[in-house]
Amino acid sequence: MIFQQSILLAAIGSIASAATANSCTSISTLQCQKTATPPSLDTSGDTWSAIETVETPLTAALTSQLYTPGNVKIQCVYDDEQVYFRFQVPGKYSFDSTNDEKCAAMSEMFQIGEKAELYNMGNCPMGMGSCSGLADCSEYLVDVSPHFELASTERAVIYEPNTGTGDDAIANKDDEYAVSPYCRNDDDGSNAGNEWYGAWNFATAVAQQRVVSDGEDGYYIFEVSRSLTTPSPETDVQLVPGKAVGWGFAFWDPFETDNGWTDSGHYVTGCSQDWIDLILVTDEPTTLPANETSTAITDEASPATTDETLGANGKTSSAENSFVHASMYVVSAFMLNILL
Repeated sequence: MIFQQSILLAAIGSIASAATANSCTSISTLQCQKTATPPSLDTSGDTWSAIETVETPLTAALTSQLYTPGNVKIQCVYDDEQVYFRFQVPGKYSFDSTNDEKCAAMSEMFQIGEKAELYNMGNCPMGMGSCSGLADCSEYLVDVSPHFELASTERAVIYEPNTGTGDDAIANKDDEYAVSPYCRNDDDGSNAGNEWYGAWNFATAVAQQRVVSDGEDGYYIFEVSRSLTTPSPETDVQLVPGKAVGWGFAFWDPFETDNGWTDSGHYVTGCSQDWIDLILVTDEPTTLPANETSTAITDEASPATTDETLGANGKTSSAENSFVHASMYVVSAFMLNILL
């Protein structure tokens, strides 16, 4: 019995250590203030200096492993017509004009369907494997845009929108929609278009505008903007001041493998599980998504129940909760085997 108890204690200790290693605390909201003087997308950062910066971890979309180079830094503002984002992601520089996977890439994701999850780009059960079930997945729809791959671009150049399709044939900053990783398309409706402006750069501790060698440490800069509304509301999120929208950010690391990044190997916000509430701030009360309660947009921690673990800012880490719940199941099964 002592031997069995020792095994049990060792198992519990291993699970506790793993839970700590896999813990993640995400921001719960991203608040965009209104501005009368919108920032430029020249990637210098000069016109962004007075805009609040928040940061949050990135974790692997499928494994929830932490992106070790550091957190993504995020800035956001809006005016009467456009919303503006700036992202800074630490990492090593890589660029290959013939291979997107040897360059960094990014995307934003916006919840459209009421049942759409951040995990699995909507996670529609009928959309796993192909788009054959797309017609049954409208409640799981996610706006994936701009999906910005860099091989055909240059640093510190602003690339403009295009009409007729979500595909950007020049800069490859596509306007897409998805219901799962296996069903992702360029906007293709009758009013389809790509409303995104975008620019990128890479900065080191020495300088931003200079020749950078592959493998140098620094951080990627992505600056993008889009009109608040578009002619294709079926596949584009429509941004209304005062109304919260589920949001996430994804980053593809060119050093993920020796051959660059893989489609499924990207890193995301929200501890790989949870939407962040994007709010264009007004003086009016915020309207929540239909599947959320008022606690979802506050950063004040509420008392944790026996069924959830709250991060320091009140955001539940679903990735950690899932691991803990699964671990407890394993421990329970293990204890039953000992007792039987």
